[in-house]
Amino acid sequence: MNTEDISDLEVTTELPDLSISIEWKGRSVDLSEDVGAVWYRRPSKPYEFTEENDRPDEATLEYIQDQWGAWWESLQTLSGITWVNHPVENHRMESKTRQLHLADQIGFNIPETAITNQPSVIEDLYQKHGSIISKAVSAPLVDKQDKFVFTVHIEDSPEDAEGELEVCPTIFQKPLIPKIDYRITVVGDEVFPVKIETTDEEPVPLDWRTEKDHIQFTPAKLPNKIESLCREYVAKADLLFGAIDLVKHEQEYVFLEINPNGEWGWLQKPWDIPIAEELAELLIANDE
Repeated sequence: MNTEDISDLEVTTELPDLSISIEWKGRSVDLSEDVGAVWYRRPSKPYEFTEENDRPDEATLEYIQDQWGAWWESLQTLSGITWVNHPVENHRMESKTRQLHLADQIGFNIPETAITNQPSVIEDLYQKHGSIISKAVSAPLVDKQDKFVFTVHIEDSPEDAEGELEVCPTIFQKPLIPKIDYRITVVGDEVFPVKIETTDEEPVPLDWRTEKDHIQFTPAKLPNKIESLCREYVAKADLLFGAIDLVKHEQEYVFLEINPNGEWGWLQKPWDIPIAEELAELLIANDE
């Protein structure tokens, strides 16, 4: 189901003997009987990609989206289904604090971090390290502006920006520069690490997502301990899939974050990392 097209479905939920069925383009599926595994991939809302002039009025649109969202959430009542990943665990592991805390608990190195809007704390961290890294606490897409808030290296003292700093909590961290970046995609028990490099021998930007046109991803071999920690991390987070960002700094591997619903198409092609095949195998294995 493409959830942005979900309003084209005909759906019925019946109780007390729970039954959830859908009909679409002449095909009928009893979700309570015929589904054993679900790949939960970035669900959208009805009319989200519809031209504004073709949408219902704002109040009606909000009502429709709320009702379909509630129906979608009701699918979690189905028993015996493997979710990749379960929506509750997916949402829970979006928390940057929870991510870093779990990484620290299981034995990863993590950067010294303060999540704060208190200028004195930020200034102390800056003075301690001579500069600081700043990143958003939550999914940093600025709505209706199509702007993504990337990681920033703050090299000037933040003491003159107190009013801006107090607006909301922000993540501030010890800078790990120079560094080598790694993206590790975990699918079930399989671990796919890649090393992130530039195509022109220039240093990789602080946030490599800002320069994807000049970036290449090379399959890499991690130390056994780090690969095992990646696998353990995803399992302890109650996930079956996760995209982990690590850096190597001063010969130590440091955990930065995990995206429990991370993109991977740009690794599959053109870098030939077989993530799609492994996801398919995982879903098939859990649907039997």
